Amino acid sequence: MGDVIFSLPAVRAMGGGILYLDPEGGLSSPIVKWQGRNCTKMGRATIESAMPFLKMQPYLEDVRMWQKEPVDVDLDQFRGHIRYNNLSDSHLAAFNLPLTERDTAWLSVDEPIVIPDRPIVITRNFRYHGNDSIWEAYLPQLKSQCVFVGHPKEHEVFVMTFGHEVPYLHTPDILGLARVIAGCKQFIGNQGLPHAIAEGMKKELVCEFCRLYPAAVFKRQGAQYL
Repeated sequence: MGDVIFSLPAVRAMGGGILYLDPEGGLSSPIVKWQGRNCTKMGRATIESAMPFLKMQPYLEDVRMWQKEPVDVDLDQFRGHIRYNNLSDSHLAAFNLPLTERDTAWLSVDEPIVIPDRPIVITRNFRYHGNDSIWEAYLPQLKSQCVFVGHPKEHEVFVMTFGHEVPYLHTPDILGLARVIAGCKQFIGNQGLPHAIAEGMKKELVCEFCRLYPAAVFKRQGAQYL
């Protein structure tokens, strides 16, 4: 789903429209299958979770499950252009659009959720690790200001790994996650969907990025990549 979020500057630049998402995760797409896997991890449940948030974006007329009807633009073309610092640039390059299209916020949300006395939202998924020292340096001084979002198991492993208790906040769907990120003053996390949302809102952020696959680095004021 992070790839979808990073595609939206290109969608906006092309004038927007109806966004179709494949519940089979690209099972029938030769562009997706090039990696030797049958499909991506996107499925019906993930799409249903994302739909309310995506439908809030003013340049999207609608968001629908793709049922193999013809489309005007195949966003999977970005997979042939993954040579840039971030996947938004890959999407833009695939359609010869200016890379500056990702310099302004492309995500918005109603009703941001502000967590009292917890202005920092943190997360860490199980992929794309690159720098444990970020957390070792930040947590002792910031843990009293943080709240963790993501999967409960990610939170469990995070606390076990770094030895600092940080409260966990359950978000029922991607819209709930986006509302919490919109309400925070700073986001700290690694590459993944929450980071994509934070970048799409141009939040102040710190990102632990994977040096083997640095596909989410946006060089801008207010964003640090360590």
